[in-house]
Formats: sequence, structure tokens, C-alpha cells
Amino acid sequence: MNKNVIDSIIASVIFGILSTGLGLLLQVWGLSTQVSIIFALLALLTLFIIFLILRNIFQNSTRWLTERLLENALQLQGNEGDKSKITFKQKIVGRVLQENSVVEQEPNDSTFIEYPNQLACENIIAEEFSRARTAKILTIRGEKYFVGTRSLLYDICLWKKENGHHIEVLVLSPRSSHITNQLAEDLGHNSADRIRRKMTNALNYLTHLEELNPNIQVKCYDETPNFKILMFDNVMFVSSFAGGGPKNDMYAKMYYLTREGNPLFTGFERYFDNLSKRSVSPQ
Repeated sequence: MNKNVIDSIIASVIFGILSTGLGLLLQVWGLSTQVSIIFALLALLTLFIIFLILRNIFQNSTRWLTERLLENALQLQGNEGDKSKITFKQKIVGRVLQENSVVEQEPNDSTFIEYPNQLACENIIAEEFSRARTAKILTIRGEKYFVGTRSLLYDICLWKKENGHHIEVLVLSPRSSHITNQLAEDLGHNSADRIRRKMTNALNYLTHLEELNPNIQVKCYDETPNFKILMFDNVMFVSSFAGGGPKNDMYAKMYYLTREGNPLFTGFERYFDNLSKRSVSPQ
């Protein structure tokens, strides 16, 4: 049943109960039944009109305050000294992108699609992963994909235990020299140690997932991250870390490629395989 219809029914019931109650109260005070009903209806009508006026004022005020908030947040510049303000801006922009990341474009027979960010194609990523027999995933930490039951790919990983499935995951080593205090500052973190702790926690989660499913293989690389690659059989999603900054899944474009008709697919697969050879199992 439509929510507006339900709301109307509830409002009518409440209006009837209040009218009856007010009419009975006026009768107790000595007024006739007819006069009591008229006064009750007038009183409730007045209250209803006041409610509509106040609701309209509240909605307009909320919109005005929201617009001022967004204007002030988006006017902040990255070179301003107050990092907390910059972080707040990133949260605001990230939330807007998450809610309005455009309608997902289905691949169909396309061999190449450009998405504004990962958020715009996450459902397609999960769908392709669920169908795939072989998956190769290159990322920095993997928290978005594997940490917790609410992550994008965790549940799917658990039921890919039968023979014929293989999932290879490459993540940046928490001990990588790439992680510096300057990088932490650029990403809005307090220190490099804090980043390393978060990466270690995510890696521990991944190794536990590896124990739960023998078809999962986790390795760590120790090089500057260049690409995020999600390869599922003959389709691939790829984005670049070249832009730096936090929230890659919100701010970096993501590209969908198919093996057929795309030499880039072969190039990225070779890049992944060569990096895998230079990577090691978590210690």
C-alpha cells in the first residue's frame, strides 16, 4: 500500500479520535452536542492550519540551512590550514556522491564503459564477481571489499569454496616504504603509524578469510600503488591512484573493460601477474 495512503488513513483516525474527545469534553462543560461538535471541528481545523504553516516554515528553513552548509563546505580550499574543515568537506562531498552517483549503466554488449566513480558500479562489480570462476583483485587495503559482512565481496567469497574457483588478492604491505607521514597528512590521517595499524587490521581480516576459504590467496606488494584492478574472468574494473588524495572509490573514475576487443585488458592482466610474482604471502 502506498505510504501516502497509509499516512492519510492514520491522520484521519487521529483526527476522528481528537474530534470525539474534544466534543465529549465540551459536553462535560455543559455545551450541547451540536455546539460541542462544531467547536471541536473548528478547533482542530485551526490546529491543522497552524501545523501546515509551521511545517512549511520548517521545510523551507531546513533547505536554506542545508544550502548555506553546502556552500560554506564547498568553498573550503585544500591549502587551508584547518585539516578538520577539509575532512568535513570531503565527508559532505562523499555523501552527495554516494546518494547521487548516477544510475548504473549496465554493460550489456559494451566492451568499454566509463563510470564517474566506483560507487556508480558497485552492484555490477558484485554481480560479476558472483558469476566469476577466477578473480584477481589489486587494491591498497581491501577494507571496502573484504572487511566485515557489510563489505562488497565478503559474503560472496565465503560460498566460492568448491573446486574450480580461484581468488587472488594483492594488497599493499603495511610495512611498505610508500607509507609516510606526508602521505598520512595528505590523506587526512594523524600519522603513518595509524595507517599501518588500519592496514594491518584489514590484512588480518583477509588472512582469516583465506583460512575460511582455501580458494583465496592473499599476497602483499611493496611498491607505490598505481592502479586498482578488479578482474573477474573476462571482465575488468580498473581505476587509478595517480590522483592521490583520500576516498578513491568516490573521486576516481572507474572503467569497465572486456577481454574481447580490448588490448588494455591484456596489458592490465600482465601488470597484475607480474606484480603478483613480486609479492609475498603475509608474514
